[in-house]
Amino acid sequence: MRNILLLLFFITLISCENDYKTSYVIIDGELINNNSSTVNISGNGFEKEIFVSEDGSFSDTLFVNKNDYYSLRIGRESSPVYLRKGGTLTLMIDIEQFDESLTYSGSIAPENNYLAAKYLVSEQEMAFDKVYVLSQEKFILEVNKIYKIYTDLLNASQGISEEFKQKEYKEIEFAHINNIENYEQYYQYLTKDLDFKAEETLYKDYKDFNFNDTEAYETSNAYKRLLETHYQRIAQNEANNNRKDLTLTYLETINNSFSDGSVKEQLMFNYLRYGMKANDALESVYKLYKSSSQNSDNLSKVTSSYKVLTKLTPGKASPKFIYENYIGGMTGLEDLAGKIVYIDVWATWCGPCLREIPALKSLENDYYNKNIAFVSLSIDEKKDYQKWRTMIADKELTGIQLMADNNWNSSFVTSYGIKGIPRFILIDTVGNIINSDAPRPSNPEIRKILDELL
Repeated sequence: MRNILLLLFFITLISCENDYKTSYVIIDGELINNNSSTVNISGNGFEKEIFVSEDGSFSDTLFVNKNDYYSLRIGRESSPVYLRKGGTLTLMIDIEQFDESLTYSGSIAPENNYLAAKYLVSEQEMAFDKVYVLSQEKFILEVNKIYKIYTDLLNASQGISEEFKQKEYKEIEFAHINNIENYEQYYQYLTKDLDFKAEETLYKDYKDFNFNDTEAYETSNAYKRLLETHYQRIAQNEANNNRKDLTLTYLETINNSFSDGSVKEQLMFNYLRYGMKANDALESVYKLYKSSSQNSDNLSKVTSSYKVLTKLTPGKASPKFIYENYIGGMTGLEDLAGKIVYIDVWATWCGPCLREIPALKSLENDYYNKNIAFVSLSIDEKKDYQKWRTMIADKELTGIQLMADNNWNSSFVTSYGIKGIPRFILIDTVGNIINSDAPRPSNPEIRKILDELL
C-alpha cells in the first residue's frame, strides 16, 4: 500500500510539473538597429517587460493564462503575436524596417509568420477614405475581396495549428462583418451626407449571425468591436427615427438585448466612458445605467463623470480659462465676453484633430465677420511647446491659438471632464454653456447651430 501511495504521489507531482512547464512560452530574439531597452508583451491581463542587451538580443520565459493573441511592442512599433502554452518563439527584426523584416522561428512560428504576412497585406488595402465612399454595390465587392484575400492567406499558410486556424477564421469573419456594419456611419462622415441610408440588402448575408454570443465577447477583441459597432448602428437609427438622445437609446438597446451579465455591463460602461453627455438626457442615462450596473468600480467611475457633467448642462456658467496666446500675452474667457465662443481642444500629436483643421479653417473663414470667436486650445506637453508654435506657423492656423498650462491636467480640461480629443465646446455671449460637446467643424450641423445663434 505504501509503495502504491508513493507511486501515486510521484505521478501527481510529475503531472503538476508538466502542467507547470507547458504553461510557459520560451521567447527570444535579436533586434537590429535597435534603440529600445525593452521588449513588451501584453494582453489578456498579462504584461511582461523583457530587457534587451546591448547587442540587441533578449530572452525570457513567459507564463500565459491561455493560447491567444497578444501584443508585441518595441519602442513605438507594435505587432500582434500569438502565444501558445509550451511553445517556443524566436524573432529576428530590423527596427528600421519593422513590418517588412519581422520573421519568426520556433514551434509557434507558422502562426506568427502568418500574422506578420497578414499585417503586410492589410497595408495594401484600399485607403479607408476611398473604401467607405464607394456606392453600396461597389463597397460590397471591395470588402468581399478583402475577406477572400485574408481567408486565402490563412488557407495557404503551412504548419498552423487547427486551434489557431479556427480561431483566426472567426476573427476574419468578425472583422468582415464589422466593416459592413460601419459602412453607413462612415459614408455619412466622409461624404457629409448625413441623410444617407444603406439599403437593408447590405446586411442580408449575416441576418442570422449571433450578436449575443457572450463567450465570443469574452475571448475575441474583434467580436467586441463588432458588437459595439452593431448596437451603435441600431441605436443611431432608432435615435434618428424617433428624435431621441443617442446615448440613452444605446443604453436602452443594450438593456433590451442582453440579460444582466458582464457583456451588458461592459458594453454600457465602455460607451459611457466617452458617450455620456451633459444634456437633457443626462439624468435618464445615469439612472438607467445605475439600475442595471453590477460592477461597483464601473458605477463609481460613471458616477464621478455624471457629477462633473451635471455642472456642464446647457445654460450653466462655463468653467473659465486664461492661457498663453500664440501672438503674445494671456487670453481668458472673460476677454471674449460679448461673442459666441467656439473652442477646439486639440494637440499636435492628435491625428483626428489635424484632420479637422481644413474644415475648421473653412468655418473660420465663412464666419469671419460674424460675432464669434474661434479658440484653439492645445493640450500639448511643455516639451512640445516649440512643435506647437511651428505647426501653427506651418499650417497657417487662424483664430485664437492658446496653449494649456498642464496638458490633460489643465483646469479647463478637467473641469469639462475631457478624456478624448478633438473636443469642441460652444459658449454664449455671457459665458454660459450652449453645448459642452458641440459638433465638429466637419459636421454640417455646426453651421446650422451657428446660423441660429448669430
